[in-house]
Amino acid sequence: MHMLKALLLCITLAIAAVPATMAQPAFRVLVVASRAKDHLKMIAAARPFFETMAAANHFDLDFSDDTSLINPVNLSHYQVFVMLHLAPFDMSAPQQAALRQFVEEGKGWVGIHAAGLTGKQFRGAGSPYWQWFEDFMGGIIYSAHPAFQKATLIVEDRKHPATLHLPALMEVPDEWYEFDKSPRDKVRVLASVDESSYRQNKPMGDHPIIWTNQRYRRMIYIGVGHDPVLLADSNYATLLRDAILWAGLNSPPPIPMKHGIVNYEEHYTLPSGMPKADLIRKLRQQLIARHLTVKVASTPTDSLTGTGQFKITTRSGHYYWLRFDWTASVSDGQYSLRLNHYYEKPIEPGITNDYSKIEYRWWDFRQGHPWSADDSSLFAGLNTASLNLINATGNSLAATSVPAPPDDPAASSGPASSAIPTQLAAAVRPGTSAPSGNAASPGAPGPTRFHVLALYENGGHHLEYSTRAKVWLNQLAADSNFTIDYSNHSDTMTEALLANYQLIIQLDYVPYGWKPETMTAFQNYIEQGRGGWIGFHHATLLGEFDGFPMWPWFSGFMGGIRWKDYIGRFAKATVHIEDHRHPVMEGIPDSFAVMKEEWYTYDRSPRPNVHVIANVDESSYQPDTTVKMGDHPVIWTNEKIPARNIYIFMGHSPILFDDPVYKKIFSNAIFWAASAPRPRPASVAGSRPFRALAFFSTTVESDHVDFAHNAIDFYSALAARSGFTLDTTTNWEDCNASLSNYQVVLWLNDFPHTDQQRAAFQTYMENGGAWLGFHVAGYNDKYTNWPWFVKFFGSAVFYNNNWPPLAAKLIVNDNTHPATHRLPTHYTAPINEWYGWLPNPRLSKDVKVLITLDTANYPLGKKDIIRKGDIPVVWTNSRYKMLYMNMGHGDQNFASPIQDRLFEDAILWLGAAAPQHLP
Repeated sequence: MHMLKALLLCITLAIAAVPATMAQPAFRVLVVASRAKDHLKMIAAARPFFETMAAANHFDLDFSDDTSLINPVNLSHYQVFVMLHLAPFDMSAPQQAALRQFVEEGKGWVGIHAAGLTGKQFRGAGSPYWQWFEDFMGGIIYSAHPAFQKATLIVEDRKHPATLHLPALMEVPDEWYEFDKSPRDKVRVLASVDESSYRQNKPMGDHPIIWTNQRYRRMIYIGVGHDPVLLADSNYATLLRDAILWAGLNSPPPIPMKHGIVNYEEHYTLPSGMPKADLIRKLRQQLIARHLTVKVASTPTDSLTGTGQFKITTRSGHYYWLRFDWTASVSDGQYSLRLNHYYEKPIEPGITNDYSKIEYRWWDFRQGHPWSADDSSLFAGLNTASLNLINATGNSLAATSVPAPPDDPAASSGPASSAIPTQLAAAVRPGTSAPSGNAASPGAPGPTRFHVLALYENGGHHLEYSTRAKVWLNQLAADSNFTIDYSNHSDTMTEALLANYQLIIQLDYVPYGWKPETMTAFQNYIEQGRGGWIGFHHATLLGEFDGFPMWPWFSGFMGGIRWKDYIGRFAKATVHIEDHRHPVMEGIPDSFAVMKEEWYTYDRSPRPNVHVIANVDESSYQPDTTVKMGDHPVIWTNEKIPARNIYIFMGHSPILFDDPVYKKIFSNAIFWAASAPRPRPASVAGSRPFRALAFFSTTVESDHVDFAHNAIDFYSALAARSGFTLDTTTNWEDCNASLSNYQVVLWLNDFPHTDQQRAAFQTYMENGGAWLGFHVAGYNDKYTNWPWFVKFFGSAVFYNNNWPPLAAKLIVNDNTHPATHRLPTHYTAPINEWYGWLPNPRLSKDVKVLITLDTANYPLGKKDIIRKGDIPVVWTNSRYKMLYMNMGHGDQNFASPIQDRLFEDAILWLGAAAPQHLP
């Protein structure tokens, strides 16, 4: 007891209040500690240590060993996260994603000792490796540490706020973690350990032990911290105190982020007794009065959309235009207004650059590398203007209780969605003729949008769910002007019948017992992209049931799985969204609870063969159960199939239709899956059939992932119209001899990295294959080390780029080439990051440059600026069937109808040029 009191006294003295030079407003800190046995003594002593520190330095602190606290909602309440001996592999994938989001939003992270346990040797069987964390730590991999012993800590950087009050040398005991290499070339080293002062396990030579990664605004790793005796060391206590205060210092401006973009959203309670139509008119009038552009809706709707603009003046007198999108809606007694998709443009003499995404500026700022001292002022102005607009409009509407005046004319034209999610409205194709449409509203305005066939089981355990679903679907169809027919016999599904429908919903209908001709009709419908498909629950009851064999094609369609087990007594659980960008997840929170479900398990996870959109957290089951499978996807889509398809596991209990989140997912899925254009025969499209394989990566820069997803949507629709087949893969190991099965290979946002993959691609191209590469697919420098590709690429090597991505004027050098014959001589391309090359590919005798960056753009950029030079953008090497396009950064590349012609004609030319059979 006396020893504990003495330790606490030392702690109190060591972490006394911060000097006046570092005083700051209060902030909140979350410490999450490990439960590992060898760290329990340190954890027990650390709780009073950190609590005393927080009280002495006027910040709030929560201390826990519960990793479930690592979620986006909870983390939003904190400015600093302390990872106390908690290893990265102790967190689930959703927890890892939440922490990454926290850090990338510019908040503080302090990692202590075992927080540095990186390396694939810790990965559990079947668990994905957290590569981001290894990069975050400076690219190091942990290796076995030596025995606990004293050594000399060399404080190299005593100017950093975290080490400002430390002596140059410190004698402290620890385990002295070792790594496969020094991270010095990627991080700012604050302190290292003198390896001559102790016995190493495997000498590193250069041995950093405390560092920051300056790519992130407030990140510090402290490798020292194994034993509680360190907490009584005044220098070590000062280090931890100053590290936390620095991590919480100068938090970024309060800009809310959602799914990687700036997003403001507020809700207000509506006055009772006022008809909804009157509220909509009043809302529209309020928005127009505040100079917002309101799009005209083609049909009556409960929501309005449009654009707005702020003029922001910073403290230094600079001016900016901030453009944004907005959506306002009235429903369920509430009014909501959302502002997002912000773009900024400086208003300065001589600056001619177009708008660029505010996130590009925000990204640099939150990592500690602002373009100018004006950034913080700009963000504060954005925040103030956005909140003022939302609050003024909301308060005005919420306060009104009188009938609204007659409707005002809209400020601009352009159709907007009604019940269809915003980004899908333009894609939904009105129907022409329909079957009976027994759920259509007789008075529904305009032509029928599309026709749906729903299969359901007219009996058994799922009848209550299907009955409730039909009521909800009928109302949605009436409100949204589509038709829906129901069938409880798959036998009725013939080729002729399915030709009438743009969407099939398999509503708890099993995938076995179908007649061969029905299976063929359904398979052709899916494989030829004749319409969309949504499956629920029973659609993955794959195996031998009721005397019927398993349908192998359907198992492959669902990711190669076989049903294994289920939770017969049901369980409540939490579902986590993995892909917020997918249209089906529009307006869906990061996680939500499902109150009652059976939670099927399978013999394997479908993840390697499908694109997973959401998973269930098996640790959240209530009551708990042993029926688990580890990686447990519950919503996914098979992107290798031409038809837009999505499987949603939840579908047993009718209470699901009491959940607005579930209904939102269901309705989003309907409008997305039904919106794909119908295919046209190749003869109509004017091209012959061919097969294309698109490679892309999901772990690269987010703007490159955005481009890949948009490109897949674009080329999938083109494939359906033009009669070719498009397969996609994120597995670059597929770059092998099987490439000979395809006439065209696309690299959307990455390139092969292994010798085997590169050799396979070289063989493919030298035997007549065709290649279409975008943007980063052509990136190569001295580290790429692929001489053949450099020559194939026209000897062009990456030299420079502009930043942020901007729109640019392009010159079309050759209007006779099949890829550019529909382009004008000049056009303005959407926002993109433009690469420069040295040497110039134009100098190669084999290169034909088709499009060039117009020098009228210069200077191009704000942070990284291209000021001069001849920069080809699109070219082909005449020795191969290839075409490279520098477009490929961000989500705007397919926003130009002119540029879309280039994207279309390029792949059609390559598909026609490549031989149908490759060796």
